[in-house]
Amino acid sequence: MKKIILASFLLISGLAAHAQTYQAVTSKNKTYLATVKGLSYTYKNGMVTLKNNGKYNLGTVSIIASSKTDASLFRIALFEDGLNKGQTQQASVYFTTGEGKDNHEVALTAIDQKNLVFSFDKAVRAGR
Repeated sequence: MKKIILASFLLISGLAAHAQTYQAVTSKNKTYLATVKGLSYTYKNGMVTLKNNGKYNLGTVSIIASSKTDASLFRIALFEDGLNKGQTQQASVYFTTGEGKDNHEVALTAIDQKNLVFSFDKAVRAGR
């Protein structure tokens, strides 16, 4: 029985090590921290789902992604239409790679999704 539990734990640990990474907010700004408190997001197959369980209605939120294996890969999910308290929205996003004139879109199938790192880029409260 102990061997089955240990094997299950090791299997789950191995799978968890290859999932996307969600970075914690590192800002020291108290207003920004209060704005993003209660916000959560998940990524799956090119879609970001954002949930607002915070205290504030939001005007704009952007979530960025980079890759651990490809430094030129960039992605941004924009939620520009606002997000009221208790609301959930999804945004389909596209990946780009390269710099300047060499910047071009990358198909989702060509991306190593397990090595993506996600973080909040911007969160703005809605006007009153």
